[in-house]
Amino acid sequence: MTKFGYSKAQAYALLGCAPVQGHISGVVDIPNACATLWLPTDIFDFDIQPNAEGPKIEVDGSVDVPLAPDL
Repeated sequence: MTKFGYSKAQAYALLGCAPVQGHISGVVDIPNACATLWLPTDIFDFDIQPNAEGPKIEVDGSVDVPLAPDL
């Protein structure tokens, strides 16, 4: 998501609020297991589908999400 212009904190907040589904697939094929994440594309105002042109920056990541200080 950072390739579209989101900051890391914005991407983390978006994935924490969006209805995502994560799966660990192919555990029986160790060491070739894979993890998948389903993210609904309708929540974006722009196309995030992979294409030959690659990702384009669509979001200004300058507005950041407040972070708690590390203790």
